[in-house]
Amino acid sequence: MKKLITIFTILMSIIPAFAFDLENSTEFESYVSITAPAVSITDEGYVGAAVDIDVKVSTGEGHAYMDTLPLTDIDMQGSARIASKVAFDTCGKDSDDYDVYYIIRSDVPTVGGPSAGAVLTVATIAAINNWTLNKNVMMTGMIGPDGTIGPVGGILEKIEVGAEKNVDYFLIPYGQRHQIDENNESIDSIEYGKTLGINVVEVSNIYDAVYYFTNYEIETDYEKNPMIDSKYNQIMGELSKITLENAKKSLEDVQNLDLSILNSSEKQEFEEGIQTASNLVYLGNELHSSSNYYAGTSRSFNALVIFETLQSKYLYRNNESVKNYLSEVNESITEKKNYVSDATLTKNNVEYVFSSKSRIYEASELMDEAFYQFDKGNLTSALEYAAYAKLRAETGIWWLELSPEEENPEEIDEKDLKYLAREYLDNSEIVVVYTSTVLSEELVAYPLLQIEDSIDLYNEKEYLLSMSKSIDAYVYSTTILDYTTDVDYLSDLAEKKINKAENCVLNTENNSEYIPVSALSYFEYAENLDDKYSKILYFKYSIAYAQMNMDILKEFDSDAFKYEEKSSDYEISGNSNNSDLFGQDYKIYFINITYLITGLLSGILIGVWYRKNN
Repeated sequence: MKKLITIFTILMSIIPAFAFDLENSTEFESYVSITAPAVSITDEGYVGAAVDIDVKVSTGEGHAYMDTLPLTDIDMQGSARIASKVAFDTCGKDSDDYDVYYIIRSDVPTVGGPSAGAVLTVATIAAINNWTLNKNVMMTGMIGPDGTIGPVGGILEKIEVGAEKNVDYFLIPYGQRHQIDENNESIDSIEYGKTLGINVVEVSNIYDAVYYFTNYEIETDYEKNPMIDSKYNQIMGELSKITLENAKKSLEDVQNLDLSILNSSEKQEFEEGIQTASNLVYLGNELHSSSNYYAGTSRSFNALVIFETLQSKYLYRNNESVKNYLSEVNESITEKKNYVSDATLTKNNVEYVFSSKSRIYEASELMDEAFYQFDKGNLTSALEYAAYAKLRAETGIWWLELSPEEENPEEIDEKDLKYLAREYLDNSEIVVVYTSTVLSEELVAYPLLQIEDSIDLYNEKEYLLSMSKSIDAYVYSTTILDYTTDVDYLSDLAEKKINKAENCVLNTENNSEYIPVSALSYFEYAENLDDKYSKILYFKYSIAYAQMNMDILKEFDSDAFKYEEKSSDYEISGNSNNSDLFGQDYKIYFINITYLITGLLSGILIGVWYRKNN
């Protein structure tokens, strides 16, 4: 009897304790399998091939691993990294708390290209949320760091892979409906899919793709933060006012110059320049009055550049005087660069230091070109570049002076952005390298140059500037790859990204003064443009900088991304037969069973004791 009582006591102490540990366990592990289409080169040309991908997400330390057979190209590995980042950002989870494993198997000799990026992202999102994937859907598309799905090659061959796998839906990047076949004829991929019994659908972002694969619609609407918008308007209003006042003063200075020393052609050029700049001042004033501050600042700044150029051409008319002007401007830029380098970096002034540095760095680049033109004997071009450089550096100081005053600033070290800058550089390189394989050298010359600059700045430990150059390279590459993008869609995406960034600020300690100035200003500027290409370009800049804001916030304040989980985060549509093998339901069932067993054993022991004593 004593033995039974001892066993009973042990069970009563161990089983509930074990159940409690299980109930409070934070361990997580989830698997998802997906098939991606690929293209293989054979003696008969390009043919489609299937790639089997397993994705495992588990509790970890922020690593992403890849196991491939056969080997994959470096851009495939880079795509996996981007996919992991986008997936965790989309789900509002901290990637530092998890490890992701990508197991890739294919009969293709070498798996390469970024075309599986979107597929990897969908699979990772599904694994994070323990969602089951619909097997009747297949997709191809490059994934961007902002969650957009970019263009890829081999669309028709990949649709044929979907037909072989008997899928019902095949998702392709938006804008790639019409393809050119081997006979240089245009093929409608949607109509082509119908002949194979497949519904081909264009998708532009990861949210649309997730819905087709999971029947879940991820909530992407974030409320605007009126407090931040108000502060942004105050900041940009002040910058617009400073620029406008300087432009008006320069207009007066130029109008007071004696034009009698100019010949007729010079005088005509001068008067036309004054008229153009005067119109810009007027427009800048109108935009300022209507609270379109960044757009107004841009017009006033362009007027300033014209006025400075006119004055420099008026004052410096021979080799020696032009050389002296260039030297003076260059010395002034060097002083400003040193001044900004000495600025204390804090969590709340990152945007202003970043904006200041980027403008002064640009001024240095312009001066390099000014001296180059001078050495070639092009004095007029040298003055134009130098005038632009002078004003660009001046605006860098204006930006720094907009920094919020802080009594006890929380200083941060730019070295802490090293790995984030490396991530930005790697992600941009993937896109630029891919772009260079499908477009001419002339089109990709600028993005390639920005990548080179980003590498140089990274090596110089100028991590903020390196990120800026990486963003330049990425934005230009994706824009020239596909400028048929729906402008309204990009505008909507940019607004959502900005709102999300603003909501992250609300979660920071003491409601940080961090304002996503760059993202907001590029958004405002894009809205005031008429040219479609330029609107697309600057909306993409807005999206990229909003993402950068969130990434920087995460580096210095992880609380910004600890979202409160709500049932409304995901709107469920259609059937959902997802099983949570390692989730809460399983734990609850197991805990109930343990208590049931404990109760049964207790009853048996009590019964035995009762019979023995009666």
